Amino acid sequence: MEKFQCENCGNLFQTEGEVLEYHSPIYGPCSKKVAGCPQCGSKSDEYRPPKQSKAKSDFRQASPAMGNCPAGGCCCAGQG
Repeated sequence: MEKFQCENCGNLFQTEGEVLEYHSPIYGPCSKKVAGCPQCGSKSDEYRPPKQSKAKSDFRQASPAMGNCPAGGCCCAGQG
């Protein structure tokens, strides 16, 4: 049994899906599993959990010359 999530009502359910074959203009012949939603009846794609995003980093922390100045800018400006 596969998990499916309905895009129409957001219902998450498990059932046996059926293979839907289609032609993509970019990738050519493709297939995916679909199933009818038990709540609203619309065709639903397989459930794909959201990707874990990497923690956003502040670019000022990555540079040793940045982030050390009280004004938040580069303290080495004008040196040279």
